[in-house]
Amino acid sequence: MANIDSRLGSSSASDAFYRKIFDLYKGASGASSATPGGFSNDDPLGCTGFIDPNDSSGLGTSLPCARHFIANRGRPSQDSLTSGRVDWNLASDDRAFLRLQYDRGSGAIVTDPISPVFDGNLNQPWWQAQLLETHTFGATGANQFLVAGSYFAPIYQVKNSAQAVGAFPATLNFQRGTFNSLGGADAFLGYGSGRYNTQYQISEDLVKIQGKHKLGFGVNFSRIYWSELPGRSGTIGQLNANTLLAFYEGGVDSASPDNDFTSLSQSFTAQTNLPISFLNFSAYGEDEWRVRPNLTLTLALRAEHYANPVCRSRCFARLAGPFESLRHDPDEPYKKAILVNQEKAFQSIDSVQWSPRFSFAWQPFGISRNTVIRGGVGIFYDPVPGRVASSFSGNPPLVDSYLLFGNNLAPDEDESLFKDAKASNDAFLGGFSTGQTLADIQAADPNFTPPSIVVPEGRTHSPQYQRWSLEWEQGLGTDTSVHIAYYGHHGIHELTQNTNANAFGFGSLPAGQCTHPPVAPCADPRFSGVFEINTNAVSNYHGVVVSLRRRFNGWTQGLLDANYTYGHALDENSGAGVFTFNRASLTSPQDPNNLRGSYGSADQDVRHSFNANYVWDLPLKAALRGHGWDSLVNGWQVSGTIFARTGFPYTVFDFEESGKLLQNNYFGLLYAVPVGPLGSGSSCGAGAAIPRVSHPCQPPQTTDGSTPNPNARFLQSGCASGFNTGNLGASGICDGSLVRFAQGRNHFRGPSYFNTDFAVVKNTKLPGWEHATLGIGFQFFNFFNHPNFGFPDAGLSSPGFGQISYVQQAPTSILGSEFGGDVSPRMIQLKVQLEF
Repeated sequence: MANIDSRLGSSSASDAFYRKIFDLYKGASGASSATPGGFSNDDPLGCTGFIDPNDSSGLGTSLPCARHFIANRGRPSQDSLTSGRVDWNLASDDRAFLRLQYDRGSGAIVTDPISPVFDGNLNQPWWQAQLLETHTFGATGANQFLVAGSYFAPIYQVKNSAQAVGAFPATLNFQRGTFNSLGGADAFLGYGSGRYNTQYQISEDLVKIQGKHKLGFGVNFSRIYWSELPGRSGTIGQLNANTLLAFYEGGVDSASPDNDFTSLSQSFTAQTNLPISFLNFSAYGEDEWRVRPNLTLTLALRAEHYANPVCRSRCFARLAGPFESLRHDPDEPYKKAILVNQEKAFQSIDSVQWSPRFSFAWQPFGISRNTVIRGGVGIFYDPVPGRVASSFSGNPPLVDSYLLFGNNLAPDEDESLFKDAKASNDAFLGGFSTGQTLADIQAADPNFTPPSIVVPEGRTHSPQYQRWSLEWEQGLGTDTSVHIAYYGHHGIHELTQNTNANAFGFGSLPAGQCTHPPVAPCADPRFSGVFEINTNAVSNYHGVVVSLRRRFNGWTQGLLDANYTYGHALDENSGAGVFTFNRASLTSPQDPNNLRGSYGSADQDVRHSFNANYVWDLPLKAALRGHGWDSLVNGWQVSGTIFARTGFPYTVFDFEESGKLLQNNYFGLLYAVPVGPLGSGSSCGAGAAIPRVSHPCQPPQTTDGSTPNPNARFLQSGCASGFNTGNLGASGICDGSLVRFAQGRNHFRGPSYFNTDFAVVKNTKLPGWEHATLGIGFQFFNFFNHPNFGFPDAGLSSPGFGQISYVQQAPTSILGSEFGGDVSPRMIQLKVQLEF
């Protein structure tokens, strides 16, 4: 506080803002047990290389910059499910059923470690209805008609918006240092996020047997209506202190503004709910031809039409053409470059997707033998996720998003990043409506920061997947079968998001911004971030599955299913450039000019996987040689599941250097540059888990917080000078020799996973109630209470680099999925079930 007060005064807005920050940290649950320094032994003062530039306080040399503690907060989630079904026979050849289901839940999706006022919840009422009618035409034909609809409203929001914003009017993150983020998820959930989703579907399928042919035809029509909440949470603003020195100086160090700065990401909008709709139509024809008694061939053709998403209030805005086709001339008015009031999301899309498919089933030794060989090949399509279409409703001038640097971070300071953002927004809105150029707006506001924009490519394709398979199934008697299968696919036109389309001044990027007249290559000075939505990525998968099914009959009854999979999934961008698979996912390529350089193991790649499930009726009566009361010894059943797999892959990033490049419109993440060739990316586990870190997943970068570790695998943070290029030496100095080595995407592996669930149930027939059975038992989730560790900290500049600070969640649990509860420990559930 002394440095803030010496610069800005003890009665300044910065003094009050910083006191609010420290009061929130001091008030965190567990703060009373905090100890001086950082989490890592390599950073005993918690300063990550920071030293008081005035050398007056000893901060960073003898005094710690932080105090640290480890604590866990838990919050309950709840969910209820009600469903019902009515079946009726309309006639001898007509049957129908109606099914209704209502799901209501509240999930603790964000549990903030600093203050419960920043906790985020998910509320999701979900109605579903389905009416299905089946009509048969004698023994050779059938028709099925389906009408279905649903209403789903997942709304993510902090518990009390006014209270959260009042406690802290922004979110504050540290690119480097010991401190937790402050403000929780306010910048995303402060004023709510989500949509009200209504959809319906009508389909009809007809099957007719004609001689050796079974012909199938069908059509499907579906409509989806969104009422999406506007992006008001972004108006709260997100601060990112690139270094501790920037935070120490109130937001920026005037002696080194290119390195020690704070950035503010903030948006402005007056939008209300957005009415966006989708339409899908598909039709297919299929011929299953029984060529011989032991050979069946199936030919199919499917046609799909995904309409261009529509906003009934014309809430889309986009550039006048693909970004690379623009002149990038700063003298062209914004009003000419941006098209507003657009009804359709994409500039152009595919009209019809044709999907031919072929498969066969062959019993080479005749139908009396238990050998079956199957195979097939076909083309499949996915629609472009609706979230991509809705992103165009967040473009200027409908939603104006800015990224600012180089000023005080306290919102109410006389000069601050927040006031710069408001001034830029006022200048842009006024200039856009009157047809002004960038120079005109800068004349009115010399500190004007251009807005960012999301743009589609000229023609957006639906992702296509070419799939093929070959399977062999062998029956071993009547109770055992073995199945061996190979599966492969090749994906094209896959979605990717290039967040760095307008980046410059690093590595192979353009050297600078365009002037008038523009001379390519150069970045467009009218925009900061340009986020390009492309469909040009590829993927591949090859996998072998071995399965065993065994039924137990005789003195006991049971079933065992076991599967082992060896596979390798590779792609250039997982999650369609939008969705993150795990905490280590990357949604955009490192180098915007080299998408192929991101080709590597997919985020969801698992080399070895084993899954099994079993059910066993305990033969207690037989074991006791027929003794015992039936009501006590009969009806006991045990069941369970087993999950085991190798770890998911991850990449090591240079967050500090990535943060510096924000000023150059680079919004991706740089891969850390190796100091030499890397060996195999071995996995790690319990030895890397805090607080006892005996064997971290990556060697520490430094020995004392600043001196480079001679055993480090990567250049020091901030020493990269290009993609896969940089200099040896200490962080911030980087005066060593030049090295050029590529880490490659997803080179390393996180910890493996093992979990088993177990259940024991006693079923008892109720006397006097025909066909009624009462089951009482216990279900054990994570039966052995085995900890499954998460990914290590993959940021070079982090004090916990290479260390694991959390555990993975189980795929099955009492709490379901996506409700934010911690289901990693063993959980026991009492189960009571009445069947009648």
